[in-house]
Amino acid sequence: MRLNHREKTFIAAGLAIAAGLAVYLFLVEPLTKRVERLRRQNAAAQAELTELRILADQYRALTAAKTRVKDRPAEQSPGLTPFSYLENLARETGLTGRIESMTPVASSPAEEGRSAPAEVDVRLNGIGLLELVRFLYRLEEGDPGFYVVNLNIRPRYLKPAVLDVSLRLAAPRSS
Repeated sequence: MRLNHREKTFIAAGLAIAAGLAVYLFLVEPLTKRVERLRRQNAAAQAELTELRILADQYRALTAAKTRVKDRPAEQSPGLTPFSYLENLARETGLTGRIESMTPVASSPAEEGRSAPAEVDVRLNGIGLLELVRFLYRLEEGDPGFYVVNLNIRPRYLKPAVLDVSLRLAAPRSS
């Protein structure tokens, strides 16, 4: 069977359309979807990278601040002990009768070239949240350079606004 010129043209056009459709369905469309998915993943990865850089900067700043606080020498007067400083601070912040106990803690051995920090456990009974915040603020901003190592706050059962607080405080020893 012989095909005339017109029929050959239609068959060639049909084959060209089928080939174009096959190329689009099996090559172009999957590649387009993959490129779009990779662009979305790249944008998400860039956002995560930006967030990680911000967090890394914050971590470095906090680590430097921690090192500064731990390494600053105790700037206390010669006769001022941590206990007398804490008693004075309690009197200034209105917690005079609320200190149940102040106990020194056996310190770990010092690292190379550093003296071990002096640590004190302090128990405060029956204080309000505002009094605690004032005490902690004055403590950390004070001259001897105390910082809080551990803090436990327990509200009382019958009066939740009244707190019992246990603190472990540390201050660099004077060299």
